[in-house]
Amino acid sequence: MTLDILICTIDKGIEKVPGMLMPPMDGVKYVVSMQWTDERWKERVPKMLEEREDVKLTFLEGKGLSKNRNHAIECATGDVVVIADDDNRYTAEFVQTIFEAYKEHPEADVIHFQALCMEGTYLHPYPADYVSSVEMTFRREVKVRFDERFGLGSEKLCAGEEQVWMKDARVAGDQILYVPKPIVMTPAGTTGRQFLRNKKLQMSKGATFKYVYGTSNAIWRTMKEARWWMVHRGTNPLPILYNMLKGMVEV
Repeated sequence: MTLDILICTIDKGIEKVPGMLMPPMDGVKYVVSMQWTDERWKERVPKMLEEREDVKLTFLEGKGLSKNRNHAIECATGDVVVIADDDNRYTAEFVQTIFEAYKEHPEADVIHFQALCMEGTYLHPYPADYVSSVEMTFRREVKVRFDERFGLGSEKLCAGEEQVWMKDARVAGDQILYVPKPIVMTPAGTTGRQFLRNKKLQMSKGATFKYVYGTSNAIWRTMKEARWWMVHRGTNPLPILYNMLKGMVEV
């Protein structure tokens, strides 16, 4: 079995990628997909990435994290792929966890795991009703791709691409498994702190609710979300409700 770690980055982010690389390991390669908004950023690619035989460096013009991830998937050759951001950290133990899970569960097409913060604490409580992208792995033969309407850099919806992908995988009949073991270290998330001041994030949550749960369930969840912010944060729920419903119109 072989494993490709798919590292998606844009512009200056390419300078962080060398810090992600482990010593060469049998069966493990990296696909680095660099989006660029100006050709001059391509001149900033660290030489290490061009010299390592286990690194495949590829370029993509423009923005859109989901588009970049789809590009990286198309460039992969490993049996299993791991979704990675440019600030993650991996260890040989993490990689072994992934290999063992797929060997023990040949029926699984998709396996999602756990993530740790850099301090060693869990990224969020487990089990959870959502999946972070860095917790996701799947066999390369899986045909599902990221919906490019969602995710950072997209025109209107800046989040939710992981939940949309998982919904599409379930609809496609892929066998999905959760293994409660960590496979990555990543900086602590900031999405929750941004939610109140980011209208696009509020729209994205509403759109994701509709895509994953259907319209009726999404409306109920949207009202529940707005009420939570009112009760627990003293926030006016009407702007949140408006933006989440506005996002639902986009899908």
